Amino acid sequence: MTAEQHEAVEANGPTRSGSLVPTTNGTRLSQNEIEQLCLKAARGAGMSWGLAEEAGFAAAWLATRGLDGPGALSAQLRVGQGRSWREICPVIAPGRFRAADGGCLCPIALGAALCDHARLPETSLAETAFRVGPVDHPVLLLPFLADFARTRREGVRLVWSRGAVLLTAEGGMFGDAAALEQETPLDAVLEGAGHVPDDTSTQSEPLLVSAETLGELNSFALRTTVPTSEVSRTGAGAAIGDND
Repeated sequence: MTAEQHEAVEANGPTRSGSLVPTTNGTRLSQNEIEQLCLKAARGAGMSWGLAEEAGFAAAWLATRGLDGPGALSAQLRVGQGRSWREICPVIAPGRFRAADGGCLCPIALGAALCDHARLPETSLAETAFRVGPVDHPVLLLPFLADFARTRREGVRLVWSRGAVLLTAEGGMFGDAAALEQETPLDAVLEGAGHVPDDTSTQSEPLLVSAETLGELNSFALRTTVPTSEVSRTGAGAAIGDND
C-alpha cells in the first residue's frame, strides 16, 4: 500500500462501517459506506437528522451512477458553513422555489422541499415551466428529482442554459448529468417530460472516493463525537473488576 492509500484508509477510520478497498485513484466504498459517512458528515456540519439522512442518500445515489456525490456534498457542506436555515431553505410559491434573500439555496433543502410538494399545486408542470434557484451544487438535486418523478408518475426535465437532464418515473436518467457536476451556482427550470426514451441506464460500481474528499467528510463527521476528557477517561471500562 502506498503512503497515499494508507492516508485514505486512516482518514476514513472514524466512520468506517466495513472493509475499504484502496486503489491508486482513491478508496472504493460500498453504497452503504458512502451513505453512512455522508450522513455523519452532514450531521457534523450542522444539518438536522432528517436532512442529513437525505444528504447521505443523495451522495450514495449519485455515486452508484458514476457521479461524484461525496465530492459534491463535501463542497456543499463547506460553502454552507455559518449560513442560517432561512438563507438556504426555499421560499415556496407557485411556479418558483427561491431563497428568501435572493441568495443560493442548499440543494438538499431544495430537493426535500420539492419532494414534499410533489403532489401539490405549487409544483405543477402542466401549464408552465417551474423555476428553481439559484442553487449551489445542483447535481445533488438529481436524486430528489428522480423521487419527484416517481411520485408524480411522469418524467421531469431539469433545464439550464448549457444542458438538460431527464429523470423518468422508472428511475432512469438521461442527458448532461456529468456537465451538471461543473455547474454551481445554477438557475434552472423544471419541465414535464413528453417523450421519454427507453430506460437503458444501469447502475455503476460505487465511486472511487478521493483521499481529499474522505478527509474532509471525516473532518465534518468527527464533530459528532464527544471530545476526550478526564471525565470520559475516568468513566471508561468496567465499574468493578471483571476477573473471575
